[in-house]
Amino acid sequence: MGFYTSEIKTGAPEVFKSDTQKLIYDRLECGRVAYTRIESDPGISMDDCLNIDRAFGIETVKTILLTNRQKNRFWLYVTHARKPFVTKEFGASLQIPRVSFADEELMKKILGTSHGAATPFGLLREEAADVVFVMDRDVAARKRIVITDGDPCGFIAISNHDLFQLIGREPILIENPAEISPAP
Repeated sequence: MGFYTSEIKTGAPEVFKSDTQKLIYDRLECGRVAYTRIESDPGISMDDCLNIDRAFGIETVKTILLTNRQKNRFWLYVTHARKPFVTKEFGASLQIPRVSFADEELMKKILGTSHGAATPFGLLREEAADVVFVMDRDVAARKRIVITDGDPCGFIAISNHDLFQLIGREPILIENPAEISPAP
């Protein structure tokens, strides 16, 4: 059985799967932001992302919520879907102590999403006001990126410029020296 991706759509879904997803589409509509979207099977693995890439003709990105040991500082990192993530390199890039992945409970509390659905749109939430937004320099240089809409079955293609305007933040840009894994 193949991986399901819908045709490319415009406009919000008819039913929202979470308050965060509703917030995202309300803000996109209020801001009159141009975007396209698809619905799919859950886009969790690298193979899943390849199917989503093909549907849009744009490479997806990986969004990771990170925290310090005390779980009182947070970073939302947007990088290539097929680049390995090394916490030590990330910390060195920002001159911060080692970080770890935020657990599911923190993801829901801060971004309003589960694992597999982290998104820069989560920064629209009041609970994410203190989260530091970080992005690979070359991902930020792209015209458009593909990110989740707060659900692992929903993906939006949007211009970086519009994304940054909508969330009201410019990311801290870093270099990710890791090599991109070849597509299977």
